Amino acid sequence: MDENMKKVTEEFITQRVSYYGQNETEALNEALTELRARVDCLRGTLTEEQARLLNDCENAYHSADGETARFYYKSGFYDAIRFLLHFGEEN
Repeated sequence: MDENMKKVTEEFITQRVSYYGQNETEALNEALTELRARVDCLRGTLTEEQARLLNDCENAYHSADGETARFYYKSGFYDAIRFLLHFGEEN
């Protein structure tokens, strides 16, 4: 693949990845809204000590969710970019 095509392909892929990262689906937004509503309802029924534990669980969940997304994003898009940019080349 010539250098100009490689550059255009990289820019296109980066643009598409960024777009989807910033434009979540309605289903995802609804699921997150539902999760927040359930957590808020639960929080209102807990003792102070239990609320701290829930907060710890929320923090752990958000950390795990972020790391999962980062892992799949980096792995999947690296493979896709590598395939597109080096299609037909020998190893």
